[in-house]
Amino acid sequence: MRRCWLLALLLLAACNGAPPPIMARTAPVAALSPPDSAGIYVLPVENAPAASATALATAMATALQKVDVPASAQSSNRNSYRLQPVATATSAADGRATVRVVWELRNAAGAVVGSAPSQLVADASAWQRGDNQLAVALAAPAAPIVAKLIQSDVPPPQGGLDPVVALRPVTGAPGDGDRSLTRAMGAALAHTNLALAATPTDKADFVVTGTVEVAPADGQKQQVKVTWLLLRPDGSEVGRIKQENAVPAGSLDGAWGDVAYAVTGAAAPGVRRLIEEVGLAAAGHS
Repeated sequence: MRRCWLLALLLLAACNGAPPPIMARTAPVAALSPPDSAGIYVLPVENAPAASATALATAMATALQKVDVPASAQSSNRNSYRLQPVATATSAADGRATVRVVWELRNAAGAVVGSAPSQLVADASAWQRGDNQLAVALAAPAAPIVAKLIQSDVPPPQGGLDPVVALRPVTGAPGDGDRSLTRAMGAALAHTNLALAATPTDKADFVVTGTVEVAPADGQKQQVKVTWLLLRPDGSEVGRIKQENAVPAGSLDGAWGDVAYAVTGAAAPGVRRLIEEVGLAAAGHS
């Protein structure tokens, strides 16, 4: 399924330090462990009818994506947060029910980060059949609270760094990929506690730019490559992150949706690690 597809992160390389002013040299390349996306895996709702349990999880994943948080109700990885919703429903004689859901967020280590409640009175039959509008109404008010929980759980960059990153528009993607990937990367960088410049041309310590290459279809598949460059303001390269995978031919010709969040959620932690390795000195700070 396209919505469950996550590009495999193949390589993260950093070139540390600027060359000396007279003798040009190539800085050593450090191969880092590929980071996984630290997005949110939304679990089915406990104590809910089967249809509502699934509908609520899907509605919350969508609501989190709308507030720029990578989230999925279908897939996760070792670094994903887990959002476990628990429901209680109290029926009344008039055929209505008071439905309350507590959305508990845990990090990858299993520690509770916090929780967000939502509650409404609805038709009891809608609760039993997994009505989508009911699911959306329960998820919508809790999503911004959950988003703040995951933001507060991300530590600032190591070494006391407070860099400002300018994000340039992604280029080369089919469909709405340029726009979707740019927006999603901005959100993903923010969720790693990196400050973003207001515009791509504003003064910044580092610049992030992305390009997409899509090979012609080979049968039912086509190869997609995404490359993210971390640059200094003068245009010199600090390091790059490459993502590559074969996808169903034509599957990215329209809306990228949560695929963009999956891709950028996997790449953004690598950008942060590159910045931590080179430090602000690489951007001309003392």
